[in-house]
Amino acid sequence: MKTNANGLNLPAIKKTGDLTKQTRKNITSIDLAKKSSVNSLLKAESSSLLKDMIQSEKGLDLVLVGDLTASMIDYHKLLKDKFIKLCSELFPLIKNLRIGIVFYLDHYAGSESPGPDNQYVTRVQKLTVNTEELIHFINSSTTGNGYDFDEAVEDALNDLLNNMNWKETNSGSVVLFGDASPHPALQCPYHYDFFDLTRSLYNKGITINSVYCGHHYSQENLQRLHNTGVGDFNKRISYLEPPSFFSWIANVTGGMVLGVDRIEDLVDIIIASAAKDSGNLDELEKKMKESAPNKLRLIEVARKAEQRKRIGRDSDTKMLG
Repeated sequence: MKTNANGLNLPAIKKTGDLTKQTRKNITSIDLAKKSSVNSLLKAESSSLLKDMIQSEKGLDLVLVGDLTASMIDYHKLLKDKFIKLCSELFPLIKNLRIGIVFYLDHYAGSESPGPDNQYVTRVQKLTVNTEELIHFINSSTTGNGYDFDEAVEDALNDLLNNMNWKETNSGSVVLFGDASPHPALQCPYHYDFFDLTRSLYNKGITINSVYCGHHYSQENLQRLHNTGVGDFNKRISYLEPPSFFSWIANVTGGMVLGVDRIEDLVDIIIASAAKDSGNLDELEKKMKESAPNKLRLIEVARKAEQRKRIGRDSDTKMLG
């Protein structure tokens, strides 16, 4: 207490800087809380911006995988003739699209050498936006002969997994077209196992859409031939006859499986597969309604395949949880 000139006792006035320890502690707590709140807001904003940035960069990596042995020559000619048209449809439709290609022939069973008339077992064109590069690759790829009833599909699957430049932010889509099965692992010179390779591709998030180019099968028949669940790799498979293989590989990875009534159907199937796996089915449906209503059946098939894949992926997530 202080005494003034009149002798009265007055309470001491504290200086501005004279704070109690408790007051300083309270102020510090408030400052830290504000700082933490600001940091949280900044962190949330940064996270949101990062998500937006990733989303804006997200696109589709589409790889065409095709058998170029003798029975498939007409399909190779189709790609040569129609590839520019295919690109003119796909690139405006799908944001951040890249296209790659894997062509395969065959190899001697039990040997590391290509077949007698073949210049290669597989040829790989990495994912790119350069259409001229893709066209040159298609035109420069020669057709060849198969060594046995099966073809080097397993080698092509290995290229997809280990020799393709997939982008992590993109969805991965494959359109596999052919009329023969892969070899069992013991009959492949490199012991590639199509079952293990397919499982690894599925785990990597790659969807394989298949086109069986053999005898005519309806989509419903192909679907039922090996109608396994999406992601169901519980039962090991060492070999499947051609139609069943194309059914299995599409069903197990969440793709769609189709046969071809006409060779020209392949182009429409590729476009529908890419639209499905990039989330652009609505846009494609609008275009088809105006220009090709007779092809709307493809949209229906694609939507059913997408629904199966979504259910399968959700089941996988629940099991992991």
